[in-house]
Amino acid sequence: MRRDFGPDGEIVSRLQDLGLNLYESRAYLALIRGGQLTARGVGQAALVPHSRTYDVLESLRTKGYAISTPSSPKLYTPIPFERVFPALYETRKEEIQSRVAKAHEEAQFKLDRLTEAYEKLSEDLGGSSRSSQSIAEPVWVLEGRENIEKMVVSLVQGARKELMRITRPPDLVGTRQFDPFYLRMENWRHTGEAAERGVKVRWLSLTRELPSYPGLRVTEPPERRYYDRDEDILEKFMLADGGNVLMNLYDPKLSAFGSIAMLMKSEAAYGVFRDHFDAMWDKAKPLDAVLPKVREQVAEACSKLSEAGYSKAEERLYRALAQAGASTQEGALARVRRKGVDEGAVIQSFNRLVSAGIIVKSKSLGLFMVENPLVVKGILKNQRSSPG
Repeated sequence: MRRDFGPDGEIVSRLQDLGLNLYESRAYLALIRGGQLTARGVGQAALVPHSRTYDVLESLRTKGYAISTPSSPKLYTPIPFERVFPALYETRKEEIQSRVAKAHEEAQFKLDRLTEAYEKLSEDLGGSSRSSQSIAEPVWVLEGRENIEKMVVSLVQGARKELMRITRPPDLVGTRQFDPFYLRMENWRHTGEAAERGVKVRWLSLTRELPSYPGLRVTEPPERRYYDRDEDILEKFMLADGGNVLMNLYDPKLSAFGSIAMLMKSEAAYGVFRDHFDAMWDKAKPLDAVLPKVREQVAEACSKLSEAGYSKAEERLYRALAQAGASTQEGALARVRRKGVDEGAVIQSFNRLVSAGIIVKSKSLGLFMVENPLVVKGILKNQRSSPG
């Protein structure tokens, strides 16, 4: 549904919520304030295109929101709000309540089926691991990003004392796969839940992770520290609760970390990796020491966008997404719409920044992110030096 961002945008949006479309809402509001207007007067007051004005007014008349005189030119008069909208409100409310009830019924049916399946499987298979012979195999190999992410979520959910992660975010515009240790949006909450139940969570990465993934408003757990240079981090692993080590393996054929990981359940191995993590953690920069510089770089990148001929809307979009971090397209656009930028300009700006590689979509996460501001400066420099 299109929304109105003009001076009366809030009233128009509420009329839309009750069932009128954008132009109908604007026209009805113009009639309420004008009392009796010609089609031309409505068009001018409501900013309705001339080619649409008569259709919109006839629609209001047909639906019972306005009446017209047989004179030439016609005069249109609004039906008072209290005469037509209470019935419309009740009708719309009943429709929505009916859909909610149906959705609840369907959800309850699925939940009952899920519960039944789980309880039956618990009876049939729950004791299989206890009855089978013990397997002395402390190492497992996981293949595929989804399987690795499921293991990450499982380790986070099961943690009771500590979680540590060290990773290398790849270039968003490169051909390397996105780090499988990063979680999809629907799984982000598990880290916060772990911290709430008292788990000490620490993540170690490279400064080029900012602002692309977490953004510049990093207030929630985990505690983060950073290295500046890629060569300072040569491995990627996650540690959980004294005995679980999950390593992302380097693929020499691809010259990159792929979607293959190794899970080790060993207190001895955990101790070695934890000592290594602690040594690196002590040398890394805390978030408070990194963010101010990145904020300056974002501000400079926005200035360079303006100098390169990008619009104010495009600059605001880059800044908003840099503040928020990884986001859906609608989430990114909504942040700029709230600043009063025209709908068409917002979408056009988004498409242009994506085309230029300044906003990039992660295929594995399905989220959009801004490129690091230093990379953006390089993109703009190449654009200036390219012929045409």
